[in-house]
Amino acid sequence: MTIDAAIIDFSAALLLRYFRRGDHLAGEMPRIDVKRDLDMLRGHWAISGPVRDLVRYVLTHPHEAQSLLMLRTRIDDAVARGRIDARRTWLHRLQSGLPSAIVASEPVRSFNTGPNLLLAWVLREAATYTARLSGWQGPSSPYVAVIEQAQGEMRAVQRLEALREPLRSVSIGHRPGAGAIRSASRSRRQVYRLAVEAYTLLQGIERGDPAAIDRVARSALLGPLEDWRRFELAVGLAVGEALANALGAPLQLSLLGGNTAAPIVTAGHFAIYWQQRTPLYTMPEFEPSEVLTREILAAFNLSIGADRPDLIVLDQVAGQVVAIVEVKYVAGDTSAGRFREAVDQVVRYARGYAPTGSTGPILARSLVAISRDAPVLADLSADVLGSVDFAGITRDELSAWAARLVGAPSPSPVPAEPLPA
Repeated sequence: MTIDAAIIDFSAALLLRYFRRGDHLAGEMPRIDVKRDLDMLRGHWAISGPVRDLVRYVLTHPHEAQSLLMLRTRIDDAVARGRIDARRTWLHRLQSGLPSAIVASEPVRSFNTGPNLLLAWVLREAATYTARLSGWQGPSSPYVAVIEQAQGEMRAVQRLEALREPLRSVSIGHRPGAGAIRSASRSRRQVYRLAVEAYTLLQGIERGDPAAIDRVARSALLGPLEDWRRFELAVGLAVGEALANALGAPLQLSLLGGNTAAPIVTAGHFAIYWQQRTPLYTMPEFEPSEVLTREILAAFNLSIGADRPDLIVLDQVAGQVVAIVEVKYVAGDTSAGRFREAVDQVVRYARGYAPTGSTGPILARSLVAISRDAPVLADLSADVLGSVDFAGITRDELSAWAARLVGAPSPSPVPAEPLPA
C-alpha cells in the first residue's frame, strides 16, 4: 500500500465529512467507526456505484418491472367485466334495488408485488439519503454536481408509471420482508438483481462489514485534491484521537463544509482548528528582517501575506491556544529540509499566541508532523517541540505527546476576542 492510500484510509472518517473543493478518492481499507459514521455512510451509499447503476438501469429499461394479474371486485350496471359472482350479485340487487347490477371479478395487472416493493424501497431510501447528503453541502462542495445529477435521475424514476404504485405503497421505516427479497433474488430480471445488490450493500454497511464499507468508499468518497491537504486532515484526526484517549472523552468530528471557522475535531475541552488563526491570534511586533521584507514588497505594491498554522489545539476552558501543529508532506524534497521549514514556521506562529518573550511553553507543547522520516530528538533534556511521521502516527506515538499536553497546567488566559459560537 502506498503512503497516499494509507493516509486516505487513516483519515476516512474526516473525508466522509469533507464537503469542500475536491475529487474522487479510493483507499484500500478505510478506517471508519460505523456507530459514529453510519449516517455519513448511508449518504454516500445513496450516491455509490451500485445505487447509481440501479437508477440508471431503471431509467433505460422502464418496462422491465414485472406485474401480476390480480382480481378486483367491480360493480357495473348490465356489464360484466370479468367472472360474475352470482351470490354477491343477487345480494347487491336486493340491497340496492337495482335489478341490472352485476358484481364481477375483473382481472387487472398490478405492479404492487414483492420484488417491486423491494425496488421501490431501495429507490425511496436512496432519494431520502441523497437529500440528507445534499443538506450537508457547502457551495464549493465537490458533491454538489454528483448530488444534483442523482436527484434529477430520481425525479425521472418517480415519474415512471410502473413504479408509481409501489412507490406510494412503501412505508418509511418499514423494510421489505424476507419473501420480497427472496423473490427479487430469484428473478431473472436484471432490475431486481440490481435492487438486491444495492439493498445488500446497505445492510452490509449498517452491520459494519468492511467489504461493504470499502465498496461504498471506493465508489463515492470525495476529498481534497492535494496529497498534502489529505495528510493535514489525517494528522488533525490523529491529534484529536490521541487527546480523546488521554482524556477518556468522546471524539466529535465536524462537517468540513461552508463554515470554515469551526474546529474540525473536538476532544473533551480541546478543539483542533485546521488552517485557521482564530481570533486568539494577535499580530506580533515585526523583527528587523520582516520589516525589510515588507519594505521590499511594498516597492512592488505587494503585501507580505497572511500565513496561518496548519493545525492549532485550543483549550476551550482556558480560552487559549496550547499547541501548534505544523504538517509537512514530503514530495520532491528531503525530510530534513521540510522539518527545518516547519520548525521555523512554528516559532513564527507561536509569537502570535503568547506574550513577547514567553513562547517557550507553547513551543514545548507544539508538534511537527511529517509524512516520512521524521528526525529523532538527540538531546533528550531539551524542552522543545515534538516530532512524528505518519508511520509513528499509525503506531500510536502521539499518545505520549497527548498525555503531556493533557497533564500540562493550563496557561494563564490573556485578554482576547471570544471565538464565534
